[in-house]
Amino acid sequence: MTENVITVEPSTTIVDAAKKMVESRHGPLPVVEGERLVGIITDRDLVARVVAEGRDPTGLTVNDIETRELVTIAPDADLEEAIVQMRKHQLDRLLVVEGERLVGIISEADLPGKDQVRPGGAP
Repeated sequence: MTENVITVEPSTTIVDAAKKMVESRHGPLPVVEGERLVGIITDRDLVARVVAEGRDPTGLTVNDIETRELVTIAPDADLEEAIVQMRKHQLDRLLVVEGERLVGIISEADLPGKDQVRPGGAP
């Protein structure tokens, strides 16, 4: 699990969030209010909810397009549970939360046998 997760706040502009994704070389960015996890913004959110809809990114914030339906896991969950959740939801990352507080992120690359997390090892 990666503990020092790069995050954004709901009021962050879409342009700043995209820059943060590029500069940090990270994909999805968890969205937090204080320490409380409230969503996630992904490159797919940017494409589907901004570019594809022809919206002006300079007038939007993360709150306008973030994904709020989250798949999370507790820090004391075992490896098998993480793999099951990733397969079930076809994810390459899981947010690790304690209560409502984000404590880390597990990526497919962190897992042993990572090529088998998704059925057939599909990317």
